[in-house]
Amino acid sequence: MAKERLKKPELERLLGEYFAERRMLMFKLNKVRAAIVELKRVRVEKEASAENRVPRTYTRRKPGPRKKRTVKQGYRLNEWDKMIAEAITRSNRLLTKQELLAISTAWAKREDPKAKGAEVEVKLTRTLQKLSGRRGVLGKHRTGKMRGLHYGLTEWFFNGKLKQEHKAKVQLPAKA
Repeated sequence: MAKERLKKPELERLLGEYFAERRMLMFKLNKVRAAIVELKRVRVEKEASAENRVPRTYTRRKPGPRKKRTVKQGYRLNEWDKMIAEAITRSNRLLTKQELLAISTAWAKREDPKAKGAEVEVKLTRTLQKLSGRRGVLGKHRTGKMRGLHYGLTEWFFNGKLKQEHKAKVQLPAKA
């Protein structure tokens, strides 16, 4: 039946296409066989390693609020933290960020000469946030008469408010 409808050149072309298709399928079959062998090898390795492994037991967390982590000896302060706390203690008054920046810049020139002005300001900001926030070494006071905060030791504060006996430690800059 196929002989009657197709001419000889058409038959040759069709046979060529089928042979090419068969070659491609054989190539794909060899690739699939190689992948199957590799996957079997990986499965055997995983089973062998699973036999050597100790079974894990999972425990569930008890309901209720999580316990707060406490550090027994307290937090260690780094040199920036110590320098800021020492500067406030030495001056015995509340200092603004600008005053602390001047002190920090002078300190950084001695201790870390490679630090640039912008780096010093960033480190100062981070240190003030850390010490007046989660560490609780410094307290913050807003006067309302000037922009920004005054920073002082936590002993000078009660429930976040500056104690009456330490109000004199706030010094506002003289207006020009």
